[in-house]
Amino acid sequence: MKPVRMYRVTLFAALLACAAPVQAHHSVALNFTDEEITLRGTITSLRWVNPHCTFVLQVENDAGETEEWLVELLARIALERQGFDFDSLQEGMVIEMTGRLGYREYTLRFVEAVRPDGGIVRERSPIQERFRSQ
Repeated sequence: MKPVRMYRVTLFAALLACAAPVQAHHSVALNFTDEEITLRGTITSLRWVNPHCTFVLQVENDAGETEEWLVELLARIALERQGFDFDSLQEGMVIEMTGRLGYREYTLRFVEAVRPDGGIVRERSPIQERFRSQ
């Protein structure tokens, strides 16, 4: 193989190898507004997975109809790093949840939840702290 071609192949292989560990992430600003709302409902399913943990909150609206809201939290790894208690929210639990309203219908970005025992569950997200201080 000619030296120039060998150099190109080696450079291409090195760039390809470096690209593998690179990960992209989207901002929550693209999906959620600054407006916060509070809902009371029952957690019907929980998913503690990456890229975002989620749960479904079943809520009865003013007309007596059932709505299902998708609530998004940080990634599992980010929650683990901050010492989040994954047992603090469980399926079947009735909570009062505050979240940032999503641009899509029936979506919320988790801010905090009040458990039946009065305990408060929060993330320690720098994004959430910024909105709390405003």
